[in-house]
Parts: sequence; C-alpha cells; structure tokens
Amino acid sequence: MELKNSSAARMIYGSSENSADLLYATGIFIPDPFWYIQDNLGESHIILSALEVDRGRRTAHVKHVHEWSELTNRFQSILPTDKNIAENLLVAQLLKQLQIVQIKVPADFPVAQADFFRKEGFQLHVSDYPFWNERQFKTQKEIEALTEALHLTEKAMIVGIDCIASSTIASDGFLYLGGKALTSERIRGEIHAFLVRHEAMPHRTIVAGGKQGADPHEVGSGVLAAHQPIIIDIFPRMTHSGYWGDMTRTVCRGVATERCQRAWQAVKESQERAFALIRSGVDGKDVHEAVHEHLVNTGFLTGRSAEGKQEGFFHGTGHGLGLEIHEQPRISWRSYPLQTGHIVTVEPGLYYPDMGGVRIEDVVLVEESGCRVLTTLEKVFQI
Repeated sequence: MELKNSSAARMIYGSSENSADLLYATGIFIPDPFWYIQDNLGESHIILSALEVDRGRRTAHVKHVHEWSELTNRFQSILPTDKNIAENLLVAQLLKQLQIVQIKVPADFPVAQADFFRKEGFQLHVSDYPFWNERQFKTQKEIEALTEALHLTEKAMIVGIDCIASSTIASDGFLYLGGKALTSERIRGEIHAFLVRHEAMPHRTIVAGGKQGADPHEVGSGVLAAHQPIIIDIFPRMTHSGYWGDMTRTVCRGVATERCQRAWQAVKESQERAFALIRSGVDGKDVHEAVHEHLVNTGFLTGRSAEGKQEGFFHGTGHGLGLEIHEQPRISWRSYPLQTGHIVTVEPGLYYPDMGGVRIEDVVLVEESGCRVLTTLEKVFQI
C-alpha cells in the first residue's frame, strides 16, 4: 500500500508491534524500532537490520527496503565510531540524498531523535492526529480483518456468558460452577485461553459484577453474585493482522431488580436509536445527544451522587476501531461528522454506585444510507 495523502516527506521511528501508524504504512510486524521514510515523491523507504531485511523485502508494503550494512558502505566516509550516532547520521545522509528537508513526524516521535535531526538542519513538523488520514476510512480488506476480529470476540463472549449461564445459585447468594466459586478471574481466564488458542491477544478483559460495574473500566475481581448485573467487555487484538475486536454484553444470573431491568432495556433502546441515526454525513455529536436524551427520558439522569461519584451516562457513545482500540472518529459531545468507511463502536451505558453498571457494545460500518452492524451476537440480560 503506497500512501500518498500528502506531498510532504514523512518519517516514523518505532516498532510496528506498537505503532499503528508504522504497521499501517508497512504491513509488517517488527518488534525492534526501525525507520520509515516517505520521500517528496510519495515513495516509501524502510531501513532494516540483516535479521529482518529479507522478510521485509518479501512482505513489507513499501517501495524501497534498505539494509544498514548497505547504507554504511555507501556513507562510510562520514561515520563516527559511536553506533547510535552512526545510525542517525546514516538516516540523515539518506534524507539528504533524497533531497528531503521538511519532514512531518507523528506526535509520539522520540524527542532525542527530533533534537538530532533539527541540529542536522532538517525541519521537523509534528503532524496532527491522525498521522495517516486514510486510516479512518476502512478498505474492504480492512473491513474483512475487523469482521474476523469481531466474530472471534463474539465467540469469546459466548465462552464467558456460558460460564455464568451454567453456574448454580447457592444459598449464600453467590454463583458456583463445578462445585467452585465462580469468580471474575476464572471467567476472564477462560476467555483469555480461548482467544490465545485462536491467535488473538486479550487485553484487560472486563468481568465486573455488581457495584464493581459502576466504574466503566474496572476489570472486576472476586466471587460473582446472583441477581446482579455482570459487565463483560472483551477487546482482543488479532496477532496476524493487528486489528482489534470490541464487544460488551451485560448479563444477570437470576432475577435482577426492576430498576436494573429498566436500565438494561433503556441502554438497549438507546443503542438502537443510535443505529437508526448513523449514516454518512451525520454528526457524531447528534448521535451522542440522542442517546443521552433517550436515557434521560426513561428516567436515568447523569450527574454526581451525594458522595461526589459520577453516575448515569458519562462517557462517549463510541469510538473508531482498527489498528488501535481507540482511534478516530469519535461519537461524543464533540462534533465529528461520520463518513462512509468509518467503523465505530456504539456502546451506551448506565452506571450507579448503588446498582452497578449496564453497558451494551456493538460495532458498525458507516455507509451512505445507514450503518451495517458487524456484530451479530444476541442481547439477553437475565440468564
């Protein structure tokens, strides 16, 4: 994939295992930091060690693959003995050979490297986020990669929900499975084991029961109780593609309180309202406000409790999903027009310290006349 969204030269230094921008530009996973350069003509270059260069030439989505030893031979006369300085000088010489002076770099470009290149006479400009504007608009290949991640996430969710559905309610009010107390940690372990077996890496999966669920990002711990909401939020990254899945369901083993049942129904309806509104050209802010309005109109207010804790619906409705778990665009109080090709989560929720939390999350593809829901797992509260 040749990226040509700007005539300006661009440069990234990092590991594509950790930099979504670098992985997007090169299409290759490399654990150690390496250099990516887009020259003034839009042609791409990477500099790799002997360890990676053959694989890079075979699989990287770039025009030119350089090896350090080749650059060393080419620019031998200007090299000092210090290896770290030598590598920077080799990059600087390659930039000069490519007649590059003005360079856009991402916001996380290392300060030490920036200082060096500025001293060498290059003009570095920090790019606004996103570094590659194209990343917002998913290609068919990316849609397929995300759909694969989401379908695996659904299967992992079934693993977690089945643990709860198969549990028994003991006289002490807690859940037991196979004669042992059913804990958040045990369910999380089952989910993680399933994901790893299917080439996905889990990241801080949430299994938060009862009042723990009132904190949206509390991962959950301890024995799970009956008749209380349990939030399960799973967001794995596929090891072969780098794309993420993301899904949340809230379930209750037993009979939830009438208030909690109303909260779950209100959240489900507000999500459906968002689905009906999302299409190309719609402002995400309007979608978010409609979700918030529905929750308020059904009796669930947002604010601070007497103890000063947040309660109600106090986070955004959704975020972009791709090579990062949170990326552009956003569906929140801030204006952000949705466009064809955006893939976003839709995850309204309600949180009250005395009740716990309820959240439902699915992922949609924005299209001209509406949105396509990419996740298909049914929503059932009491199991």
